[in-house]
Amino acid sequence: MASAPNPGQTLPRQPVVVPAMVPPSNGAEASTGAASGTDPNPDAWDSEMQLVSSLAKLQKMEAMIHQLRTLLPERLLEPLAPIVNPKAAAGRSVPKSPQMLYEQLAQAARAGVSELQEFQSMWRSPEMKAVWDRVDAQIKENGGVMLQPTGKWERDYDTILADLREEEQAQNEQQQKANEEMERSKIQATEGGWRAIVDGFAQKNVPGVRVLASQSEAAVTVVLVKAGIVFRVEAIAGQDGNGVPDWRVFTRTPGGQTPSKVETAVAQCLNARPRQWDLLYLLDMISSYSTIKQTPCAKCAKMTDSTATLPTIRKPSSTPQEQGSQTWEAYHQGCAE
Repeated sequence: MASAPNPGQTLPRQPVVVPAMVPPSNGAEASTGAASGTDPNPDAWDSEMQLVSSLAKLQKMEAMIHQLRTLLPERLLEPLAPIVNPKAAAGRSVPKSPQMLYEQLAQAARAGVSELQEFQSMWRSPEMKAVWDRVDAQIKENGGVMLQPTGKWERDYDTILADLREEEQAQNEQQQKANEEMERSKIQATEGGWRAIVDGFAQKNVPGVRVLASQSEAAVTVVLVKAGIVFRVEAIAGQDGNGVPDWRVFTRTPGGQTPSKVETAVAQCLNARPRQWDLLYLLDMISSYSTIKQTPCAKCAKMTDSTATLPTIRKPSSTPQEQGSQTWEAYHQGCAE
């Protein structure tokens, strides 16, 4: 088994190097097609992320094995050290009573069992099963002979995996930004501008929701009839300076009354949304509050929390939806954190 990297060793991060696999000396040829059907998605193993992730898991498991080797007899019987070998246990006092010794031994045993269970859980996990299936496939391809590694890890794959994930996240964010720029360009090119977006949303006839575009300024009034809440959406200067405004939500109450706690919380959630420039996204999100008094929290399944507050947080549903539609999940403030 490959040896773990030394704690003080500086391990190179790039390029990714899979531990070399040395063919057996007898020159056994791979039996092509032997592993057909073993891996449900063989193309996944062409991914650098998949390979590095699998190697990181194997590297972690080897480190766990080295740690488990110290369980017997050292760590499991460590409470006995001050009694059996006082010199080796310098600085540790002898347990004051048999009961205390028993508790220390029991704690050491529980910790050891926990480590072993963690290793077993990782070994039998679906992620590792895919790795073992891949290894079995390679053994079959090699005529039943297991290829041997060089004997040591060439890289710290956990560090490389973290770097790859960071790079992937940066690429995703860049792609998302490019997509949003494209959507902004479409909005600028839309005939009728933001008013056309409001008219298009109004034509959906969402139950309990009324929208009215201002005739004199870039603003929209949204009335949630069943909820008894009115919002005013106003255009403000966009942060990107590309000509597409951002939209901010304000509460509107009759006679200038102070907004309720629910109205204030809803407005805060709306103004904390992503895609500040996307008016259609905002109108759809506001409409999700039309049934705020009838929609329980998606996490605790209750209408009110310990402070008797309704679910005022809305998050897009993770369930795939048809193009052009979006569903929202309701959460209490505490359940969303």
